[in-house]
Amino acid sequence: MKKMVIDIDKVFEFYNIDDKYKDRCYECINNINANEKFKNSFDKIYEILYLKDFNKVKELWNIKDINELFTMNIDPFVTNIMIIIGYPIHIYNMNKYKLDNNQIELHKKRVKECFENDLIIRNSDGVRISQMLWATYFIRMKIIEVGRLQYDFIGIENKTPIVKIHIPKGSKLEIDLVNDSIEKSKIELKRYFDIDKCKYICNSWLLSNQVYEIIDKDSNIAKFRDLFDIKDGENCISDILNFVYGLNECDDYNLLSEETSIQRKIKKELISGKIFYLGLGVLRGVDF
Repeated sequence: MKKMVIDIDKVFEFYNIDDKYKDRCYECINNINANEKFKNSFDKIYEILYLKDFNKVKELWNIKDINELFTMNIDPFVTNIMIIIGYPIHIYNMNKYKLDNNQIELHKKRVKECFENDLIIRNSDGVRISQMLWATYFIRMKIIEVGRLQYDFIGIENKTPIVKIHIPKGSKLEIDLVNDSIEKSKIELKRYFDIDKCKYICNSWLLSNQVYEIIDKDSNIAKFRDLFDIKDGENCISDILNFVYGLNECDDYNLLSEETSIQRKIKKELISGKIFYLGLGVLRGVDF
């Protein structure tokens, strides 16, 4: 069994990760290296995340439990280790795609967030699988960030490049910033992926028709939603709990917080039994 070796100091310095997590990294690495079953499971997931066709990564999104993904009773910090072990591949891809300094700093920022946010905000023992996977998107250069939005080139369909829009947390979703990002993305997508005349799609709870019914039509969310032609997708209550309330699950909607207008409005509908569906959107007004 070949032991895993990571230059923790170099990785932490590159991503500007808080040094207080170093000891936990060393502990987890030792736990994995000391158990052949754990190490074999780790190696298999590493191959999927960093070495195999990226479609294999996408297949992991439906798995929520790390013990299901890796093996029973594995150290929960394993997802954090899986993020930082991708550092050499990230460096390789930054050079391969000739990322400018702005993209490099954005990539480093996003990987740092994937490593730290669940530990800080959710007080978790390790980050969720979703955060591990999201870091992989940046490490394998599947995402570029342009202003307010992120762009994921997912493939060619009927000779048309398909680009998926993601909305990172952060500043308000102001329509001027959105339009500016979309316009500038055309240049960046050509630069990094050599594609143009793209079809832009976005699948998000922010585009949910049911959310749109209850919000102010002059709100940022409504204005963003109006940019797309939309149909209903799958149930997205889990996404709403995550992004609106910061929860993984909720057994009693009466206990949901009411700190914002949208929290109050959605809470009322959830208590009444309303189902919210993902909005599957295609951006209007783009030539392709």
